[in-house]
Order: sequence, then structure tokens, then C-alpha cells
Amino acid sequence: MNAAPDDMLRDDARLWAIRVGDPAFAEWDGFNAWLGADPVHNAAYEAALDDLDAADALFDVPPARAPVLQRSAAATGRYGSSRRWRAPAMAACVAVLAVGGGWLALDRGSMQEYATAPGQRRAIELVDGSRIVLNGGTRVALDSANPRAVTMADGEALFQIRHDPEVPFVVATADGTRLIDVGTTFNVVGGKGALSVKVAEGAVVYRGGGAEMRLDAGEMLTRATTGAAPRKQTVDPATVGAWRTGYLQFSDTPLDELAADLSRNLGVAVAIDDRLATRRFSGTVMADGGADAVMARVGPLLDVQLERRGDGWMMTPNDGARR
Repeated sequence: MNAAPDDMLRDDARLWAIRVGDPAFAEWDGFNAWLGADPVHNAAYEAALDDLDAADALFDVPPARAPVLQRSAAATGRYGSSRRWRAPAMAACVAVLAVGGGWLALDRGSMQEYATAPGQRRAIELVDGSRIVLNGGTRVALDSANPRAVTMADGEALFQIRHDPEVPFVVATADGTRLIDVGTTFNVVGGKGALSVKVAEGAVVYRGGGAEMRLDAGEMLTRATTGAAPRKQTVDPATVGAWRTGYLQFSDTPLDELAADLSRNLGVAVAIDDRLATRRFSGTVMADGGADAVMARVGPLLDVQLERRGDGWMMTPNDGARR
């Protein structure tokens, strides 16, 4: 019997399995080179696929669809039949986060709104093969009059878009910012004017506040408030959307944003003490195993104390911690 792959190999295999399952995936040379580098890579990859299959059954059966979008697209004859892409999902904690059906689909005339509560996830498949995966605490709206557009009120979502150069896919945020697909897999986090966009495949054009910026694969944009200037930096494409597998990636992230991310993924309120307002963190937090297990890891990692406050948690400085 072959030995189980080590943690690093397991992580690599899981990320490859997620990316290969993306309809826009194009890095076949790199994937084949990784598979051929060592015979154990293929075994690890097959194990990762098995994990994702098992999680998929809990996460997204069946995926939410937007019937108004399907009728609109069928009327134009533009798109063929939809295809069910594998849902890259979190093997360890999807059973906790997704079971219970806490998502909503509200039909308001031509608009259909989808919302998830914190700690719950949902995938929406569009008729052209595009896919939107909602993290917890997220609201988006789709309009039958414009099937290649979505409005994202707040939260986090991964967009896996089938590119159409004649009809670009557009994500509009609550403050009017527009993110225009250029053949893309990208992740968006937004709320209260703050925005983060990370591109894994293809490119996205950002338009907001009079500024325009193109983000290619391996680039990310952050904006603290609606009126703030956006900042561009690099990001590992393999980590984009990694929250689906229990990996929360942070790059010079304020602790209040990190706390909001934990709340979104764990389904419990996480707040920070005012004394931590200037603290930032870069690194990875594993969000599997339940809130208690995650908080036990987060405290030492961030050099903070995590205290229970009612149904949630409060993050406070350690004695002598940086201010």
C-alpha cells in the first residue's frame, strides 16, 4: 500500500483538482508537468478528486439555477444546454456549513436574488456554463433582462465565467463599481465600500470612481472604501477561491477584515478589540474542523486572545502584544 501523501502534497493536489475543474482552466502544460514529476502526484490527485466528489454531494445537490436566465438565453438561441461543472468544495467542513439549506432565492419580477447566511454556501449555474459560488453571508441578484450581468450587494463569491467577447459578463457592486470579464475565474469580496478582487484565470477590467485598471491572472486589487484609490498587487493564482477547500488566504489584511472573513466562513460572529485596529496579517488560516478548532489555531497564529462572547468570539491583544 502506498503511503498517504504528506500535507504539502495533499494541499497541492487539492488545489490542482479545483483548478482543473474550472471550465476556463488553461494551464495543462503545468498540470501535466506536475503529474509527471513523481508517480505519487497522480495518486494524490486521484485522492483529491475523491474528496471533492464526496464533498460535492453535500455541498451542491442540485445546484441552484436561474430559470429566468435560462428562458432569456433560450429565447435568443445564443447558448447551448448548460453543463454541470464539478463544484470545488471543502471536504472537511461542508457537511457542517452547507447542510440545512440556509440559502434563499427570492423572485422579484425579472430580478432573482440569492442569499446565503454566514457559514453556508451555494453554487448557481448559468445556462452558458458559467458558475457563481457564494460564500457565507453573501447576496447577489440576477436579472432576466440582462443574463450576462450580476449585482453583488455584499459578501464573497467566486465567478467561473464562460467568456463571450460580444457580450462580456459584468459584476456590479452596490456602489456602482463594475468588474468586466475577459475570459475569467475571479474571486470578489465586497461590503461597506471595501473591495477585493483576485484573478486566477484570464483577466478582469475594474471600473470604479473614475479609475480603470486591468487585472490579469495572478493579480489582485484591494480598495479600503468606495472613495479610496485601488491598489494592485500579485497573488498566487492557485490560492484564488481556496476558501472552498478550507484555506483562507490573507495578504497584509486588517484584522477587522480577517474577522469578517472568519464570520463568513464559520457562521459565528467574530469581532476585534479596538486596540487591534491597526494590526494586519499575511498568511493562511485553516478554516476546517469547526469554530472551536479554528479559534484554537487562530489565537497563536495572530498573537491574540480569542474569548467567547455570547454566541460569538472577541479577539483581544495578548499581554505585551504589538499595538
